[in-house]
Amino acid sequence: MQKRTRWIGIVLALVIAGLPMSLLIFVLDDDPYAAADKGESYRASIYKHYQGGVYAAVPSNGYYRMDEAHPESFRPFDTPVYDGRQAAKDARHVYCGNRILPGMSPASTQYLGNSYFGDGSTTYYCSLFSVVNPDLSSVQEVWQTILFGMGRGAKPQNYLYPFAALPASARPYRALLDRDLATDGAKVFYRGREVPQANPDTLRRLPASRDGRELLSDDFFGDGRRVYFHESLLPLSDDPALRAFKVGDLDREPYLYDPRDGMVYVGTHAFDAAHAPYRLLSKDGQHVKQALFAGRDGIYFYNGQKRRMERAGDDPFASGGFTALSPFVFWDGKQVLFLKGAESWRSSRGGGGLISRSTLIKRLKDAPSGEWKKLGDVYHQFGSVWQNGDQRYYLDQTGSSQLVFSPIYRIMDRETADFLLRSQQTLDIRMDDIRKLLRSGKLAVPASDEVLEAKVRYRGFLSWF
Repeated sequence: MQKRTRWIGIVLALVIAGLPMSLLIFVLDDDPYAAADKGESYRASIYKHYQGGVYAAVPSNGYYRMDEAHPESFRPFDTPVYDGRQAAKDARHVYCGNRILPGMSPASTQYLGNSYFGDGSTTYYCSLFSVVNPDLSSVQEVWQTILFGMGRGAKPQNYLYPFAALPASARPYRALLDRDLATDGAKVFYRGREVPQANPDTLRRLPASRDGRELLSDDFFGDGRRVYFHESLLPLSDDPALRAFKVGDLDREPYLYDPRDGMVYVGTHAFDAAHAPYRLLSKDGQHVKQALFAGRDGIYFYNGQKRRMERAGDDPFASGGFTALSPFVFWDGKQVLFLKGAESWRSSRGGGGLISRSTLIKRLKDAPSGEWKKLGDVYHQFGSVWQNGDQRYYLDQTGSSQLVFSPIYRIMDRETADFLLRSQQTLDIRMDDIRKLLRSGKLAVPASDEVLEAKVRYRGFLSWF
């Protein structure tokens, strides 16, 4: 009898513990506003007219009903570009996403360009993209989601289109350059925030590169005297030689390099000048998880979780004389070093989630001692084929996003080498062909030793709250 009572208690405890989670799953999976997607679009905007109401699509949380909106007079702004689709007006209000822009006169409000809207006296920046609501905690989101699912509260605003009001100006605001910037002829604003002391007549986007492509920076600006990251003034003077860059998919880590002193900046964060000059090891990002820099006395990287520069270890390239066989593989006549990215994930039993991301510098074991000779490129810029003695290698440039996890592979037979090299003539090779060669063992990862590791650890589930 006592044993039976104990088992009943255990079962009841499990049921009680599971009820909140079951309820949460139920309400999270039931969004009554999702049906608005079947509604009639207001031109090419984010807005829909559905069953007598107006709804706004807010990525990444679906539709929001706009109870204040007047369906008959509601209309988006007539813009010739994609920008502007995130705002609209009716007879009473002007809207940014699903929220009202306070104090605006809809009758005179116009799209100014670069996500700015003005009515002649009041001007707002309304972002083209939605962001996580910084004022809504995870606990609040869960509770509001439960209330919404039960019909006892509004849908939580966990994502929103941010907006910012510009100060009143005697001169009209206008768009500056091609996005995010505006000026009244005297002051400059980035996403609605003032760029201190910036000269609107000379402001420019700094030259930039990403994975070998030349472009203009979205993040760094110069006006001939000063340099800015977004609206923040940086502690260096403008110069034509300044270069901005991003590595791979590290979108949250925009870099700026100053060749005058070898300094590196990540956003507003400056690397330690004591270890300058810095040199970027690889500008390509397919096989790395961090941008690695050789400094005066070691290898350094930026830890985005801790928001600081860190030292990964001694510089194995310090002796000099290395030749880049590919953006990730280097040879100095004696040894072959290569860069390789890695990730560590929790098991699904442990709740899943990313534990860490690393970029390793590895040394090829038993590397051939002869000269490395390039035999040719693989079509579509997948990589290249090299020979050293009687051994052939495939140096990959596609990376982990294509399920190719090493930058260097040993080619195990002549047929495979010929197939890769012939692709430049046949123009017939797909990523699936490369993956088949990996699965069949015809491309094999060579043995290597770890030289150093740059690692960024990620916080656990409880940090969300």
